Amino acid sequence: MDVVINEKARGALNRLAALPGMADVKEQVEQMIQYRRVAALRKQNRLKALPQSNHMVFTGNPGTGKTTAARLIGEAFAEIGLLTRRGSAVPFVEINQGTIAEAHVGASEKKVASKFKEARGGVLFIDEAYAFIGKADHRHDEKVIAAMVQQIEDLREEVVVIAAGYPKNMAEFLSFNPGLASRFPTTIHFPDYSVPDLIRIAQQMLLDQEYQATPEYLDALASVMWIEKSQPNFGNARTVRNHIERSIRKQSIRVSRIPQPSRKDLATLLPEDLVHSVHDVQSAERLALQRTIQEAQHRLLEIDLKEILKPQRG
Repeated sequence: MDVVINEKARGALNRLAALPGMADVKEQVEQMIQYRRVAALRKQNRLKALPQSNHMVFTGNPGTGKTTAARLIGEAFAEIGLLTRRGSAVPFVEINQGTIAEAHVGASEKKVASKFKEARGGVLFIDEAYAFIGKADHRHDEKVIAAMVQQIEDLREEVVVIAAGYPKNMAEFLSFNPGLASRFPTTIHFPDYSVPDLIRIAQQMLLDQEYQATPEYLDALASVMWIEKSQPNFGNARTVRNHIERSIRKQSIRVSRIPQPSRKDLATLLPEDLVHSVHDVQSAERLALQRTIQEAQHRLLEIDLKEILKPQRG
């Protein structure tokens, strides 16, 4: 098998690296590719080459780019020759417990086989993979996971399987079946985005929709991100997308009131277009109240000190 990083493969890898926070992900993927490339050269020179699985585990919170990275990795692997191509398109099949679960005996296992067949030549992305072991019927879970393990083995040269979820939950998933951990030798962690990364993501989302934002809008959005990042269940890029979509809707109302809006008017988001959720407003109000209380306490302390230090009349 020749491992050649052609222009399309390099393009996919470069797009991966260009995404905010993806530098470490690209580095690990490059390592996998170079290992396979050197292994192919060793075979050509009659040297032993240890086989390596392409399957991976992605860990991280929602909205950290796992699905996007999986698509680009599948595209790169297919172009390089790490997958047996079955056409010009690279399949990307996403499944979760909800799409596989069936009430009838054996039906879930058949659906697993069907999805693997659909993904041949591409990527099977198992989102929230740990949910497959979360039901009360433990025996049914074992059968579904066993069906997955069998398909992973049978189609190891045709399908890249990427299982994704929270770090702790994924550790439980891999320990559920003795055959799982050995078939997923590579784990890549996707950290939460920093606020600057989230703003870069917002700018790219706006650019893709032919919008732009003023610096003041981006500053306001950054302030909201600082508040929301400290809250549980923060959605990272998903949260940013929600804010952008709400801002665009609100901007439409504002622009519709302009008699003859210019091209710039139609394309620009202003700070007043940013929609704060009730939670954001409540958080901001709490912070403001805390600052007011602290300032009041400080003033009272100053008054007390003045009273203490005031010269006594004798």
